[in-house]
Amino acid sequence: MDRDVVVNIENVTVRYHHFEAVKNISFDVKKGDVIALIGANGSGKTTLIKALLGLLRVSQGTIWKADGLQIGYLPQNTSLQDRFFPATVEEVVSIGLLAKRKFPKFLNRDDRKKILQTLDMLRIPHLLKKRIGELSGGQQQRVLLARALVSAPEILILDEPTSALDHSMRKHFFEIVKKLNEKLNITVILVTHDIVSAGDYINRVVYLDQVIKFNDTFDAFCEHPELSPFVHTHPLKHTEGVKS
Repeated sequence: MDRDVVVNIENVTVRYHHFEAVKNISFDVKKGDVIALIGANGSGKTTLIKALLGLLRVSQGTIWKADGLQIGYLPQNTSLQDRFFPATVEEVVSIGLLAKRKFPKFLNRDDRKKILQTLDMLRIPHLLKKRIGELSGGQQQRVLLARALVSAPEILILDEPTSALDHSMRKHFFEIVKKLNEKLNITVILVTHDIVSAGDYINRVVYLDQVIKFNDTFDAFCEHPELSPFVHTHPLKHTEGVKS
């Protein structure tokens, strides 16, 4: 196996009773990848992610992960609508450290330093003592990203992270993800329906419909007439072949 491979998914099938949510799936995740995992609702994306996280049992095949691999996870629909929710930003981010510890669970000085460093990296250290319910949707998303990052994961799994964000906030969020990938060498698996917005920030597309229909670059996906509803719609495509 290639030494850069950090996750190997080999002939994986996951069943719910007699229904096969994903069927005989195989692909590798390499260190430094930014992969967009796409597909229609019900295509098996969430099932595959839960299997990768160990939350669902694999019915057939294997999921191999590098020894000691740390995975950060930002689940779908995590923004809060209750502005009176009492937890502070510091308390929310601390869950990323405390969740994996045995009792007693408490923060030490090093933990508080890590939390502040993570918030600073995402340019929100000033929110440390704010209640998360008082924050905007974009600020909440960065706080929840900080929670996933504070334990220094090698892989970051983001499940529809921009679904509640407007266009400008989506662009900013993807720029943050790109910076994390380039500066910290964090591998990213991005579950998204917004493949057009994500196109500039990913190096591979895995298109799932119970089985893998496509596994290649974003440009190759855009040029695939049978699979992509986005053929020639990406902004970069509009400039190709245009003479000045």
